[in-house]
Amino acid sequence: MRKEGKKRRKRKEDKKRVVVSNLPFEGWAHKENPNRHYGGNQIKTSKYTVLSFIPKNIFEQLHRFANFYFVGIVVLNFIPVLNAFQPEVSVIPICIILAVTAIKDAWEDLRRYKSDKVINSRECLVYSR
Repeated sequence: MRKEGKKRRKRKEDKKRVVVSNLPFEGWAHKENPNRHYGGNQIKTSKYTVLSFIPKNIFEQLHRFANFYFVGIVVLNFIPVLNAFQPEVSVIPICIILAVTAIKDAWEDLRRYKSDKVINSRECLVYSR
């Protein structure tokens, strides 16, 4: 019985973990910082970056059935047998709709980014023993 008890204690001791606070370790090298593998505690609600705005926005807009439908009409108007009117004219409405929606999405995302910056720069209380 005693041997089994020692094995159980040893297993519990092996499962111990060290909890390190998320306070900044000033003066420590990056490789010595115990929190280097963990992400920060920042809030990010913005959807886009400068590089990903155009592809993500077009992808999201073409998932709306109405936009996809009008792009299909534009493509069909460029086929000579199927065109109902000048193909260049059919491009104008969908371009305007996509541009206005993209501007609106960019404005909303910029507002989210600014709000995140304000929240992330606030002072907060840190619990310590």
